[in-house]
Amino acid sequence: MANLFQMFVKNRFGYMVVTCLGIVPGFSMENTHMPGYDDLYQLFDYNRLRGELTLEHEEYPEILGTLILDNENLYTETPGSLTNKTSVYRAFLEYKGAKHFWVVGKQRIPLGVGRFWNPIDVFNPIDIESIEPNERPGTNSVHYEYALSRLSSVNATLARGKGAIRLKGYLDFADLALVGEWDEDENLDIIGWEAEGEFAGTGIELRSEGGSFHNRKTGERHTEFIFGADYGFANSLVLTGEYHYVDVSRHDELGLSVSFQPTMLWSCFLTTVTDLDDGSGFVSPAVEYSLSDEMTLSGGAFFYHGSGDSRYENTPERLYIRWFVHF
Repeated sequence: MANLFQMFVKNRFGYMVVTCLGIVPGFSMENTHMPGYDDLYQLFDYNRLRGELTLEHEEYPEILGTLILDNENLYTETPGSLTNKTSVYRAFLEYKGAKHFWVVGKQRIPLGVGRFWNPIDVFNPIDIESIEPNERPGTNSVHYEYALSRLSSVNATLARGKGAIRLKGYLDFADLALVGEWDEDENLDIIGWEAEGEFAGTGIELRSEGGSFHNRKTGERHTEFIFGADYGFANSLVLTGEYHYVDVSRHDELGLSVSFQPTMLWSCFLTTVTDLDDGSGFVSPAVEYSLSDEMTLSGGAFFYHGSGDSRYENTPERLYIRWFVHF
């Protein structure tokens, strides 16, 4: 049915709009269904239907409009409830020229290079404990980027109560960036960095981000940063590690992940995070099977450990199954 609707949009509506206005629409949908068990909510069932509409003009291909809508249903056994909501996931207009790049609207701001943590991302940092860590809420903002050369640029982002300016370039051995940010919600001013590159031709990818954080109310400063590495073997095995440090709370964390694809259709993942101060943490195994080019079935869990008042001790454990289809 969805394919028929897509064909109708392309053949009827699309033809009419292109003929009259020169606007070319694109439409796609996807569905994510996740039932599971949570120590806090007991049984839960989450379903998300997402539709994406893009509009571009035949004569102005550098301009693109995107609208992504979500309809979400969530059932939890404890307390027994069923909620439904429709929201805007993304809604932006972008312009991509030879030197200038603009994006206006609800968008994902690409800040930081971390895989587990994003210290300098004041807009929507990674939640490594999420079942879908790549699902990042959008920010209503204006983003502008100017290409200083083929490998360097300066960009600025302005949102309500937050903003960032970044100078980025490639210096033969790594991508480096200097970042200045402000966050009125947290009363912070930040001077930070990003660095990412290959170590001495070994195939090991190193990365780091962090900065100096100034609290406007107290006048205090603290440092927070991550340092990580990745290495991919020829047999599809990929190892990832990341260290996270915050000096104001003497907070140290270590994240490790392993991914492996034993066959074309199967993928296996294992993620673990440990608080190096109190020894608490979690382990998250997952496995994914490709049912078709546009459909996957996966399952996983989050198992937490710790004692006393340790950081991860009271976090509820979760088991889940995730079915995804794009059409």
